[in-house]
Amino acid sequence: MIVLVFLLSFLNPFEKTNNYFVQQIIQTEVTKEFLLGKFDYKKDNRFVLIDRKWSSKDIYVQKQTYKAFIKMADAAKKDGVNLKIVSGTRSFKEQKVIWEKKWKLNEKKHNEQTEITLNILKFSSMPGSSRHHWGTDIDINSVEEEYFEKEEGKKIYEWLFKNAPKYGFHQVYTNKNLTNREGYEEEKWHWSYMALSGLYLESYIKKINYSDITGFLGSETAKDIDIIKKYVQGIDKLKN
Repeated sequence: MIVLVFLLSFLNPFEKTNNYFVQQIIQTEVTKEFLLGKFDYKKDNRFVLIDRKWSSKDIYVQKQTYKAFIKMADAAKKDGVNLKIVSGTRSFKEQKVIWEKKWKLNEKKHNEQTEITLNILKFSSMPGSSRHHWGTDIDINSVEEEYFEKEEGKKIYEWLFKNAPKYGFHQVYTNKNLTNREGYEEEKWHWSYMALSGLYLESYIKKINYSDITGFLGSETAKDIDIIKKYVQGIDKLKN
């Protein structure tokens, strides 16, 4: 891992994604536990606690993600746009709390497990299938659709849409009516640092099976709805 960090420090985001040698190292180093969020990111030396200048609560992300975000946020500020991270890395256990809270609420409205699962999956991931496990994906400013329909939110999204790719960030959950993808609904707040997340996704597809996605309410529906193909891989292909 020390060798990997040393190598990555010399590469820009696009070189990191396209460098075959680095891809092989990352995919070798990445474990199932990492991909599933079953590790302590607070004690992992790849991760860092975000300064309160950029967030109102304790949030961790990968160091490379953080460096890229700061560069992007500084550039945005010069254009009169203030960016804050409202959500970053989440462990399997943290995602399980979110998932099961929504599961219990949906149980009161729906009888079928598949129906409950699909309703939650509009905007929330199953534990073990979230990109937030990796420390590469962040939610910016708000996680409410209404925020991005108002003046401030529109301004922020327009800036991100135009400029975020310059810093390695991409909106992976775009409007499904305009892009050829399945899975989650559009999330204007969710931005992924593709220099790393693109490689982690490749590793996920190779290493994770449906038998690995378990340990929470409704986990038995994962295979039935094809969560790996339709949701884990259900990102804007043009941005991957």
